[in-house]
Amino acid sequence: MNKLYFKLAAGTGAAILASVILAGSAYAADLEISGNGKDSNNTIEIKQETCCTVVQTTQTNVWAGVSASASTGGNEASGNTGGDVSVTSGNATAVAGVTVIGGSNSATNPCCCQQTTCEGDCAQGGSAVISGNGEDSTNKIKITKTGKSTLVQGASTNVGAWVKAKAKTGKNKANSNTGGTTTVLSGSGTSTSGLTVVGGSNN
Repeated sequence: MNKLYFKLAAGTGAAILASVILAGSAYAADLEISGNGKDSNNTIEIKQETCCTVVQTTQTNVWAGVSASASTGGNEASGNTGGDVSVTSGNATAVAGVTVIGGSNSATNPCCCQQTTCEGDCAQGGSAVISGNGEDSTNKIKITKTGKSTLVQGASTNVGAWVKAKAKTGKNKANSNTGGTTTVLSGSGTSTSGLTVVGGSNN
């Protein structure tokens, strides 16, 4: 808690305390005007102000079209005479995917818990004193410190995506074969599509 003391000898001195603006307990000091001569003008003025602004923003915009297609089969073995006929198609695999990771912000407020720039006893919460000055003297102690801190963060992630995966197998032909054995085998068709979005973050 800030303390303010006036010590004046009766009939021998006058003191004027100008504006004193303190932020919380940032200036924990004893302020004293005492023992000054007749008609002296003594002033202790304290203003504390610091200003800190941190602004961060990140924006991620993605418009994506992804397509994957795989096809197997379409073989023909028709009109054969005698012997065995075998038609085999391999596998068809199609994979399509989109992954979006939004931007991120990480900020440390540089004004948070910063040390005072005041030196000497002031920095340690010492005293500001005007004392023992002569008649008609003008004395002034001025300490100015101001504090203001603003921290703004924003993150935006916009995604528009079209994802398609297609796999085809089969459509083999083995017609009009005479004699023997006709075998038609089609492989497997696998289609996979995916969309992953991780939005931006602030810390």
